[in-house]
Amino acid sequence: MTRIFSGIRPSGKLHLGNYLGAIKNWIELQDKNPELCVFMIADYHGITTPFEPKKYGEQILDTACEFLAAGLNPKKILLIRQSQIHQHIELAWIFNTITPISWLDRLPTYKEQLEKTKSNNVGLLDYPVLMAADILIYKANLVPVGEDQLPHIDLTNEILKKINSTFGQTFEPVKAHLAPGARIMSLQDPAKKMSKTEDEGIALTDSPDQIREKIKKAVTDSGREIKFDEKNKPAISNLLTIYSLLSNKQISDFEKEYEGKSYVEFKNGLTETVVSFLKPFQKKYNQFKNNIGEVEKVLEDSEEKARNEAQKTLNEVKQKIGVLSR
Repeated sequence: MTRIFSGIRPSGKLHLGNYLGAIKNWIELQDKNPELCVFMIADYHGITTPFEPKKYGEQILDTACEFLAAGLNPKKILLIRQSQIHQHIELAWIFNTITPISWLDRLPTYKEQLEKTKSNNVGLLDYPVLMAADILIYKANLVPVGEDQLPHIDLTNEILKKINSTFGQTFEPVKAHLAPGARIMSLQDPAKKMSKTEDEGIALTDSPDQIREKIKKAVTDSGREIKFDEKNKPAISNLLTIYSLLSNKQISDFEKEYEGKSYVEFKNGLTETVVSFLKPFQKKYNQFKNNIGEVEKVLEDSEEKARNEAQKTLNEVKQKIGVLSR
């Protein structure tokens, strides 16, 4: 049976890249009736890079509101805060004892974050081990991720192989699930993934005026042709991808529709599609924000079930390594 796990850090507002690359995929997977489906607000991962403690708790709950407004169904999935399931940390420590440092400092994501944030802490280096524990504490075997996370899935499989060979069969191999449109790029630099930085991404909660201004300022390519060509026209290709995924129309349809038309006309059409698409999400989001007690109850109920599930795995591992009697 399929067991699904994934998570997102609560650092800032979720954007279209998060939705199209991850959450849309999660919603489709939850409807396939897996044995277990856990989606996590990765609040412990989020403190490996600079954050504001006074705002962080609000950001965590805000992310939960966004997940629910986007369509995650607590009747089908468990929606949890990483920090509330202590078993993740216990399993990560056990994994630390069998994970060579060389496996970690070679990872490209570590080097990128180190250069970007200058946060040279043990948590940043050890992030992938905790991620492995996040996944394996629920014995998940399918993990929807973006391409940049594939090295972490590879590491998870290396860790589980070492556990299995050293202490006996415990975990099954983990498979990454890549969704179409998993790489939505920045509006200002199509060589970078869309981020939560102002103007580089469209937040799911942005107002129509904010969306219009951001798309108006989005970089374009040389020439006037509206054509999908990632090598020669990466900026327009990125906007066409967003247009296609939000409208459920083929990119070729838009190439025909905007043949001979200007970038301004193309951007106006894209803007109205984005505004229209986000309108129902924003209505639900505001409803959840105004009923935060309901959101906290969803989290607490999910976390109680998650702790019970996680403890089964933790007990099994602790027995196998000899720290818990049978």
